[in-house]
Amino acid sequence: MNSPRLWEPPRVFTLSLLFLLSLTVTVMAQPIGYQAVPRDAFPVFDNPKMLTAEEAEREGVIYPRDVVIGVRHGQAAKAYPITIMGVHELGNDTLDGIPIAVSW
Repeated sequence: MNSPRLWEPPRVFTLSLLFLLSLTVTVMAQPIGYQAVPRDAFPVFDNPKMLTAEEAEREGVIYPRDVVIGVRHGQAAKAYPITIMGVHELGNDTLDGIPIAVSW
């Protein structure tokens, strides 16, 4: 005697699940060291032109709600907006004559 099935998944659901599983296997089959973003996709900046906070706001480079990476040494301080660091991810600069690297 055959017992009735309580629930049978819709065909679309079954195909979607199979598709997701095939994607997972494909991603897992990538060789070790696979890079989603190509090497050197983010240009490093060197000694960027710095603006005062007032100039940056006036020129629309930064807004009061923006997050920055702040660096201070003694009385010298600089701010690197996350919106710009998201494009570069790494920068070389100097602060009070000292070479620094800024990374995001």
